[in-house]
Amino acid sequence: MRILFMILFFYSFSFANVFAPEYHQKQLEILRNLDIDSSYISDLVFLENKDELKRLHSKTLVLSAQNYYDVIPVIRKALHDEDVPEELMYLAIVESGLKSSSTSNAKAVGIWQFMENTARSLDLRVDLYIDERRDPFKSSIAAARYLKSLRDEFGKWYLAILAYNCGNAKLRQAIKQANSDELSVLLDPDAKYLPLETRNFIKKILTIAFLANNEDFVLTNDSYFVNYTKEHNFVKVEVPDSVSLKDLAKISDLSFDELKRYNPHFRYDFTPPNSKYYMYIPIDKVLLFEKNYNPKKIAKVDTTIPKTQIYIVKQGDSLYSIAKRYGTTVATLRKYNKIKKDHLSLKQKLIIPLKKEEIKYASISKKQNSRLNSK
Repeated sequence: MRILFMILFFYSFSFANVFAPEYHQKQLEILRNLDIDSSYISDLVFLENKDELKRLHSKTLVLSAQNYYDVIPVIRKALHDEDVPEELMYLAIVESGLKSSSTSNAKAVGIWQFMENTARSLDLRVDLYIDERRDPFKSSIAAARYLKSLRDEFGKWYLAILAYNCGNAKLRQAIKQANSDELSVLLDPDAKYLPLETRNFIKKILTIAFLANNEDFVLTNDSYFVNYTKEHNFVKVEVPDSVSLKDLAKISDLSFDELKRYNPHFRYDFTPPNSKYYMYIPIDKVLLFEKNYNPKKIAKVDTTIPKTQIYIVKQGDSLYSIAKRYGTTVATLRKYNKIKKDHLSLKQKLIIPLKKEEIKYASISKKQNSRLNSK
């Protein structure tokens, strides 16, 4: 009962103070930084939804800051260096909760939830070995530049946010239909110029920005809740091609799990073949890395990637039944598809690794195979 009382007290205390008068000026500053007219703070649609939004997204904000504390300075620095409002960091929190491993049903990936084609257009590497959408450093710089290009196109930061969510064409169409680019007009719930997801998207960002800049809320969730520094504690170092990440972890005096946490852009447990690459290590490990690092003494590993096929989930499927059907394990399916939960969605695409004996005829039908054998 005491725990329940404390939880209720926390939420009522936090929510009652988020929009308190003493924080009014800070909230107006957030709106100005995003080119939003100050009158929007009293917009009826926003006020009607703010309590629900706070209940839904305060937990996301707290968990993002606590679990991915080391990512916040990386994002802040990228936004600062690209001269982008720091409030856009809350866009990343709404998109992914700052999880580099985040993948949407539409296959958007990483902290900033880039689709593959968008990522490539922003010079992020996405291939069999590397997915730089998961690199918090490179993806944050790419996101800042992308948002800046959207702002240049539409003229206001809040329009850049809307376009980030619904796409350039849909936003242009909405502005044309509304005959206005004012936020309160575009978010009209009756006219529905924009999809509901997009209308809620910017409200979530503003709610989380207000929460994160509310001193009472921050102190209630421990003083370290928001990392305001723009200086991160990582260094980028060059590494050879085709070497084990476990060997690099030993050289850096890191556990393998730590190295993977700092370098989520590696798809496999080795560096990509054919050319040098990079990884990130904590700054306090640099001297030891330089002392131990000798690329000529690091053994090369087999970087052959097993061939795979795509399976589309059907009614009644489970990870166990699919694994059994293809002679693999649930753990293997989880690894290849980066799945943590047991739930599968209808028509979800799964990567199935093929056994060596299956590879030879993987792309040949049974009829073709029998025809070949009869010759």
